Amino acid sequence: MKLNVKLMPAFMTVLSALYFIYVLSGGDTTLSADAVGGDPGGKVLPLAMAVFMFAGFLYITLKERPDGQGMDPGTKKLFITTLLLSVLYVLLIRHIGFILLSSVLLYCLEYIYTTIDQDRDMKQAVLGGLGTMGITVLAYLIMRTITKSLMHLGRIGTLPGIFTASTFQAMISLVYVALFTFAAGRTLCRRLKAGGMKQIADPGLLTLATVLFLYVVFKQFFSVNLAPGILDF
Repeated sequence: MKLNVKLMPAFMTVLSALYFIYVLSGGDTTLSADAVGGDPGGKVLPLAMAVFMFAGFLYITLKERPDGQGMDPGTKKLFITTLLLSVLYVLLIRHIGFILLSSVLLYCLEYIYTTIDQDRDMKQAVLGGLGTMGITVLAYLIMRTITKSLMHLGRIGTLPGIFTASTFQAMISLVYVALFTFAAGRTLCRRLKAGGMKQIADPGLLTLATVLFLYVVFKQFFSVNLAPGILDF
Protein backbone atom coordinates (compact mmCIF):
# COMPACT_ATOMS: atom_id res chain seq x y z
CA MET A 1 0.00 0.00 0.00
CA LYS A 2 1.39 3.36 -1.01
CA LEU A 3 0.20 6.35 0.98
CA ASN A 4 -1.10 9.27 -1.05
CA VAL A 5 -0.62 11.70 1.83
CA LYS A 6 2.18 12.29 4.30
CA LEU A 7 0.59 11.23 7.54
CA MET A 8 3.35 11.59 10.10
CA PRO A 9 3.17 15.42 10.33
CA ALA A 10 -0.61 15.17 10.75
CA PHE A 11 -0.26 12.53 13.46
CA MET A 12 2.35 14.55 15.28
CA THR A 13 0.03 17.56 15.13
CA VAL A 14 -2.70 15.55 16.85
CA LEU A 15 -0.25 14.13 19.38
CA SER A 16 1.08 17.61 20.18
CA ALA A 17 -2.44 18.88 20.80
CA LEU A 18 -3.18 15.92 23.07
CA TYR A 19 0.06 16.49 24.94
CA PHE A 20 -0.89 20.14 25.46
CA ILE A 21 -4.21 19.04 26.99
CA TYR A 22 -2.42 16.47 29.12
CA VAL A 23 -0.03 19.06 30.54
CA LEU A 24 -2.87 21.48 31.30
CA SER A 25 -4.82 18.78 33.13
CA GLY A 26 -1.91 17.90 35.42
CA GLY A 27 -0.78 19.52 38.63
CA ASP A 28 1.81 22.28 38.68
CA THR A 29 4.90 22.69 40.82
CA THR A 30 6.52 25.85 42.11
CA LEU A 31 9.80 26.06 43.96
CA SER A 32 9.15 27.21 47.52
CA ALA A 33 12.51 28.96 47.57
CA ASP A 34 11.39 31.16 44.69
CA ALA A 35 7.91 32.05 45.88
CA VAL A 36 8.79 35.74 45.90
CA GLY A 37 10.91 35.68 42.76
CA GLY A 38 8.09 34.23 40.71
CA ASP A 39 9.02 30.68 39.74
CA PRO A 40 6.90 29.98 36.63
CA GLY A 41 6.27 26.39 37.71
CA GLY A 42 6.82 23.03 36.10
CA LYS A 43 4.27 23.46 33.31
CA VAL A 44 5.98 26.25 31.42
CA LEU A 45 8.54 24.19 29.50
CA PRO A 46 6.16 21.34 28.50
CA LEU A 47 3.46 23.81 27.43
CA ALA A 48 5.91 25.85 25.39
CA MET A 49 7.23 22.72 23.69
CA ALA A 50 3.70 21.50 22.96
CA VAL A 51 2.78 24.83 21.37
CA PHE A 52 5.88 24.95 19.17
CA MET A 53 5.47 21.29 18.18
CA PHE A 54 1.81 21.83 17.30
CA ALA A 55 2.51 24.96 15.25
CA GLY A 56 5.44 23.38 13.43
CA PHE A 57 3.76 20.11 12.55
CA LEU A 58 0.53 21.89 11.59
CA TYR A 59 2.49 24.08 9.17
CA ILE A 60 4.18 21.03 7.64
CA THR A 61 0.86 19.20 7.39
CA LEU A 62 -0.86 22.05 5.57
CA LYS A 63 2.12 22.79 3.36
CA GLU A 64 2.56 19.20 2.19
CA ARG A 65 -1.14 18.40 1.80
CA PRO A 66 -1.78 17.16 -1.75
CA ASP A 67 -4.44 19.37 -3.36
CA GLY A 68 -7.67 17.60 -4.17
CA GLN A 69 -6.57 14.24 -2.80
CA GLY A 70 -8.38 12.39 -0.05
CA MET A 71 -7.33 9.49 2.11
CA ASP A 72 -7.63 5.98 0.74
CA PRO A 73 -8.96 3.22 3.07
CA GLY A 74 -5.46 2.11 4.06
CA THR A 75 -4.44 5.64 4.95
CA LYS A 76 -7.59 6.17 7.00
CA LYS A 77 -6.88 2.95 8.89
CA LEU A 78 -3.38 4.14 9.74
CA PHE A 79 -4.70 7.52 10.81
CA ILE A 80 -7.33 6.00 13.13
CA THR A 81 -4.81 3.55 14.59
CA THR A 82 -2.31 6.31 15.35
CA LEU A 83 -5.01 8.55 16.80
CA LEU A 84 -6.29 5.79 19.09
CA LEU A 85 -2.77 4.97 20.28
CA SER A 86 -2.14 8.65 21.00
CA VAL A 87 -5.38 9.05 22.96
CA LEU A 88 -4.67 5.91 25.00
CA TYR A 89 -1.18 7.23 25.69
CA VAL A 90 -2.52 10.48 27.12
CA LEU A 91 -5.18 8.70 29.21
CA LEU A 92 -2.91 6.02 30.66
CA ILE A 93 0.48 7.68 31.08
CA ARG A 94 -0.15 8.79 34.67
CA HIS A 95 -1.08 5.26 35.70
CA ILE A 96 1.40 3.18 33.69
CA GLY A 97 4.26 5.65 33.46
CA PHE A 98 6.38 7.41 30.86
CA ILE A 99 8.99 4.68 30.32
CA LEU A 100 6.59 1.77 29.89
CA LEU A 101 3.91 3.51 27.86
CA SER A 102 6.31 5.46 25.64
CA SER A 103 8.06 2.19 24.80
CA VAL A 104 4.77 0.66 23.69
CA LEU A 105 3.62 3.71 21.71
CA LEU A 106 6.89 4.31 19.87
CA TYR A 107 7.43 0.65 19.08
CA CYS A 108 3.90 0.29 17.69
CA LEU A 109 4.22 3.39 15.51
CA GLU A 110 7.67 2.45 14.27
CA TYR A 111 6.60 -1.10 13.48
CA ILE A 112 3.42 -0.01 11.71
CA TYR A 113 5.10 2.59 9.52
CA THR A 114 8.22 0.60 8.64
CA THR A 115 6.28 -2.50 7.57
CA ILE A 116 3.53 -0.89 5.48
CA ASP A 117 4.50 -2.71 2.28
CA GLN A 118 5.64 -5.93 3.97
CA ASP A 119 4.02 -9.14 5.17
CA ARG A 120 3.66 -8.89 8.94
CA ASP A 121 4.07 -11.66 11.48
CA MET A 122 1.83 -10.54 14.37
CA LYS A 123 3.27 -13.09 16.80
CA GLN A 124 6.74 -11.81 16.04
CA ALA A 125 5.53 -8.21 16.36
CA VAL A 126 4.02 -8.82 19.81
CA LEU A 127 7.13 -10.61 21.04
CA GLY A 128 9.23 -7.76 19.68
CA GLY A 129 7.10 -5.22 21.52
CA LEU A 130 7.32 -7.10 24.81
CA GLY A 131 11.05 -7.59 24.37
CA THR A 132 11.59 -3.92 23.56
CA MET A 133 9.61 -2.84 26.61
CA GLY A 134 11.50 -5.27 28.83
CA ILE A 135 14.95 -4.20 27.61
CA THR A 136 14.03 -0.51 27.87
CA VAL A 137 12.83 -0.97 31.46
CA LEU A 138 15.98 -2.94 32.30
CA ALA A 139 18.20 -0.23 30.82
CA TYR A 140 16.25 2.43 32.73
CA LEU A 141 16.58 0.60 36.05
CA ILE A 142 20.31 0.10 35.55
CA MET A 143 20.71 3.78 34.68
CA ARG A 144 18.78 4.86 37.77
CA THR A 145 20.83 2.54 39.98
CA ILE A 146 24.10 3.92 38.60
CA THR A 147 23.13 7.58 38.99
CA LYS A 148 21.69 7.09 42.48
CA SER A 149 24.78 5.19 43.62
CA LEU A 150 27.14 7.83 42.24
CA MET A 151 25.12 10.61 43.86
CA HIS A 152 25.18 8.80 47.20
CA LEU A 153 28.94 8.32 47.00
CA GLY A 154 29.33 11.99 46.14
CA ARG A 155 27.24 13.07 49.11
CA ILE A 156 29.21 11.01 51.63
CA GLY A 157 32.51 12.26 50.23
CA THR A 158 33.74 9.06 48.59
CA LEU A 159 33.54 10.75 45.18
CA PRO A 160 34.04 14.43 44.30
CA GLY A 161 31.09 16.74 44.92
CA ILE A 162 30.49 17.19 41.19
CA PHE A 163 28.80 13.78 41.19
CA THR A 164 25.92 15.32 43.15
CA ALA A 165 25.23 17.94 40.46
CA SER A 166 22.12 17.18 38.42
CA THR A 167 23.69 18.32 35.14
CA PHE A 168 26.69 16.06 35.65
CA GLN A 169 24.35 13.19 36.49
CA ALA A 170 22.46 13.86 33.26
CA MET A 171 25.70 13.80 31.25
CA ILE A 172 26.58 10.43 32.78
CA SER A 173 23.13 9.16 31.83
CA LEU A 174 23.56 10.33 28.23
CA VAL A 175 26.85 8.47 27.95
CA TYR A 176 25.20 5.39 29.42
CA VAL A 177 22.29 5.58 26.95
CA ALA A 178 24.70 5.87 24.02
CA LEU A 179 26.79 2.90 25.21
CA PHE A 180 23.78 0.72 26.01
CA THR A 181 22.17 1.46 22.64
CA PHE A 182 25.43 0.73 20.82
CA ALA A 183 25.85 -2.56 22.68
CA ALA A 184 22.24 -3.58 21.98
CA GLY A 185 22.65 -2.75 18.30
CA ARG A 186 25.87 -4.71 17.96
CA THR A 187 24.61 -7.79 19.78
CA LEU A 188 20.88 -8.40 20.08
CA CYS A 189 19.75 -6.46 17.00
CA ARG A 190 22.45 -8.01 14.85
CA ARG A 191 21.32 -11.48 15.90
CA LEU A 192 17.68 -10.65 15.23
CA LYS A 193 18.50 -9.40 11.73
CA ALA A 194 20.59 -12.49 11.04
CA GLY A 195 17.59 -14.58 12.07
CA GLY A 196 15.30 -12.79 9.62
CA MET A 197 13.63 -10.54 12.20
CA LYS A 198 14.65 -7.14 10.90
CA GLN A 199 11.02 -5.98 11.19
CA ILE A 200 11.27 -5.94 14.98
CA ALA A 201 14.99 -5.23 15.35
CA ASP A 202 15.03 -1.71 13.91
CA PRO A 203 11.86 -0.42 15.65
CA GLY A 204 13.03 -1.96 18.91
CA LEU A 205 16.44 -0.31 18.85
CA LEU A 206 15.05 3.07 17.84
CA THR A 207 12.42 2.87 20.59
CA LEU A 208 15.03 2.00 23.21
CA ALA A 209 17.29 4.90 22.29
CA THR A 210 14.47 7.44 21.88
CA VAL A 211 12.67 6.70 25.15
CA LEU A 212 15.83 6.78 27.26
CA PHE A 213 17.13 9.89 25.51
CA LEU A 214 13.86 11.75 26.05
CA TYR A 215 13.82 10.70 29.69
CA VAL A 216 17.33 12.02 30.30
CA VAL A 217 16.72 15.30 28.48
CA PHE A 218 13.36 16.14 30.04
CA LYS A 219 13.70 14.56 33.47
CA GLN A 220 17.35 15.12 34.29
CA PHE A 221 18.29 18.22 32.30
CA PHE A 222 15.02 20.17 32.55
CA SER A 223 13.45 18.54 35.64
CA VAL A 224 10.14 17.88 33.89
CA ASN A 225 7.86 15.73 36.03
CA LEU A 226 7.54 12.59 33.89
CA ALA A 227 5.01 10.16 35.35
CA PRO A 228 6.84 7.15 36.90
CA GLY A 229 3.66 5.06 37.03
CA ILE A 230 4.32 1.41 37.83
CA LEU A 231 8.07 2.05 38.11
CA ASP A 232 7.63 4.44 41.04
CA PHE A 233 10.20 3.02 43.45
